[in-house]
Amino acid sequence: MPFPRIVKSAPARRDEILDAAQRLFAGNGYDSTSVSQIIAAVGVSKGAFYHHFESKEDLVEALACRYARQTAALTEAELSDPTLDAFSKLAGFLGTMRRHKTETAAELRATFEPMFRAENLQLFERTQRAVTEVVRPILTRIIVEGVAEQTFDTPDPESAAETIMHLMTSNRELIVELYQTRDRLHFERLSQRLLDKMEYLGTVIDRILGLPEGSIELADRSALDALACALDRPPTAA
Repeated sequence: MPFPRIVKSAPARRDEILDAAQRLFAGNGYDSTSVSQIIAAVGVSKGAFYHHFESKEDLVEALACRYARQTAALTEAELSDPTLDAFSKLAGFLGTMRRHKTETAAELRATFEPMFRAENLQLFERTQRAVTEVVRPILTRIIVEGVAEQTFDTPDPESAAETIMHLMTSNRELIVELYQTRDRLHFERLSQRLLDKMEYLGTVIDRILGLPEGSIELADRSALDALACALDRPPTAA
């Protein structure tokens, strides 16, 4: 007697495709993973795949958006805690993002490396827009609370959040070079340059929010050290 065909909802099927793509990207690398392999792993038709995604680039954008949502979900209890002031919520949110990146660094590098290729500026911009749509409302919410309780001093919380998001995604050229190098010494030099720049951007955000210099921490040595996971592997084809 044949087994009944399982019909899944569109969101469930979409997540199943994303799960398979993420596993294959992490295990084989983006370039070595084909759409056909993803389709085979899920067990769907090409038509079902292309109903949700037009290309592998669409998958990268959707995975980045999902990763941002998953990270945000880790902070929801903290962000909803009435005993915390807005600065504690902001510091907790930024800290959770850094820790999650460190914990998933190898998978992130394998999945999102295409974004940081010199020729893929359009993919990077698409992906950053998708992530911004997730993160900016959270930052705005925190800043609005901070202004109301006089923890932050800024006249336009929404513009402040937008500016902060722009600052946090302003390091693409340096990250492109960081991703492309296979020389450990060069990687260390680039890492230090990125850390120094992130420290400076933290002071800029302090000024935007009317905080004492040194309040906001963006730099994380451990996250960059974790990205060194690919230094001893051969580079993937562009």
